[in-house]
Amino acid sequence: MIKKYSSIVNCNIKENIKDAAWVEDLVHYGLFKNQMDGTLAAAALFCPDIICVKDYVFIKMFLENSDNDEKLIAMVERLEEKYNYCKKDIEMIINSWSLGDFFLGDNSQLPYNDEIIYNFGEVLCYFWQMRVNQLFPEKNIVVELGYELMGELGLCITMYEEVTK
Repeated sequence: MIKKYSSIVNCNIKENIKDAAWVEDLVHYGLFKNQMDGTLAAAALFCPDIICVKDYVFIKMFLENSDNDEKLIAMVERLEEKYNYCKKDIEMIINSWSLGDFFLGDNSQLPYNDEIIYNFGEVLCYFWQMRVNQLFPEKNIVVELGYELMGELGLCITMYEEVTK
């Protein structure tokens, strides 16, 4: 008996990727387009550093002063006052990020196809969810996509703990 398990990435998305028609599959396209350092950087994106401050869980790359414990605690205390100690809102305000903003930089371009950016978001959700499930199996942490979350523009990713009472 043979069982086949598809990737979490829709392989048909290759048809929407510029200059990818010549290659057999997305794996080979990715290996051709990226050097080893770029591939390692992508792995860091898909399995990010996580910081816990008090009982809040944050994606490190979204935090300013992430190496200064006193400033992190002060920031969380200001957010607790501003958001009336609502854990979900406090985590979402830090962990919500526009997917288009991932691609802003000197040598990058904004994603050119809504289907590609949505698939990118689904892949991020998958890996971030695996990451937090591994680190915090006792917590009900949600990683999801949405539009215009917490003041961000366009399709966004967010992460928060769903606290049941």
